[in-house]
Amino acid sequence: MKVIITGASGVLGRATTRYFHSQGDTVIPLSFTRSGPANTSSASSSSSSLPAYQKLDLLDFAATRDFFHSQNNNDEHVDVIVHCAAERRPDVAEQDPVRAERLNKDVVEVIAGLAEEMGYLMIYVSTDYVFDGKSPPYKPADAPNPLNLYGKLKEAGEQAVLASRKSSKHAGQAGKRCIVLRVPLLYGEVEFNSETAVNIFVDVIEDQSGKTYKSTYREFPFFSTITCITSAYTCAVACCSFSGPLCCTIPYMRGRRRASNVRSRPCVSLFSHSPSAPATAHDPPPSPTDHSKALPPIVHFSSQKGLTKYEMTRLIASFLQQPIEQVIPDTTDPAMLPNQTVQRPGNTQLSVRELEDKVGISAKEQKGFEAWWREWAERYRAEKA
Repeated sequence: MKVIITGASGVLGRATTRYFHSQGDTVIPLSFTRSGPANTSSASSSSSSLPAYQKLDLLDFAATRDFFHSQNNNDEHVDVIVHCAAERRPDVAEQDPVRAERLNKDVVEVIAGLAEEMGYLMIYVSTDYVFDGKSPPYKPADAPNPLNLYGKLKEAGEQAVLASRKSSKHAGQAGKRCIVLRVPLLYGEVEFNSETAVNIFVDVIEDQSGKTYKSTYREFPFFSTITCITSAYTCAVACCSFSGPLCCTIPYMRGRRRASNVRSRPCVSLFSHSPSAPATAHDPPPSPTDHSKALPPIVHFSSQKGLTKYEMTRLIASFLQQPIEQVIPDTTDPAMLPNQTVQRPGNTQLSVRELEDKVGISAKEQKGFEAWWREWAERYRAEKA
């Protein structure tokens, strides 16, 4: 398959690029700020064989349309786009709402329109922040009620994607080419700790200067995890797995170049092996999915175990063998905190029952948050020794 990854220089984008590439697909990683190979992190295996980032300003809509049209020719067509690009920081979205709206809503409308026009499969990465956190667990059909601008703009992006499913340039194909993939907070291999709202806890733990921090002991963010690697990598494997059944439910795709490769791809077990090594005889066998089942328009993918920020910080600190007297647990309801610039939801757990029951893809973890961070800390301490 030919796969385009937007936001390929981010944590999820790098993991997605690497995983599709490992499956033998032609991958085009897009980035506006980076150049060179689409590396995942210094801790990953060599990235010399990974494709280089291609620079594209998605906010230049004319250039974006021209680029996507240029990728379709007589020999090869775009099969899948995984749209990871977004302003993911709620505080930054509030500070520059115009730019956030262009990136998180307008760009999505352009790419969804191109999906409708060109017939490629679009996986739009959304967020649990489209919910208010008051009535978990949330099913895909539950009505969104975002509390902040970031969540509202991501919901607007969802609506653009869902609208593109209602019409089609290709007869009989409406409703089968785009999906919304909602995921929770991500963590994993990073280039710097502030790349995720979880990895940043490492900096807090290592700050022994005497400064104190308050850490929520009531809020319950939820995470997706995977054997030996990050939630970001888990989501990358999920995107690749979703592209199998989605392609196979579209007759239009079957006539395209490399369609036989698309049809034969199994929907692998999402927690089977590490990104730094291929599957081995010791790994669980792939779990094929019934390709006659089309993916629903909205898919939830998340761990079902919740941890507060303080609990996460405490666990990571224990693996780093560091004290955290500077971190003070705060039991205040996040919605009641004074002087908040951005209101954040509480428990936004995403139900994965529909994914498991209707699609046949399991979100069961073989290695979760604690196991991943324990292994990361062992490697980190060894490197510093």
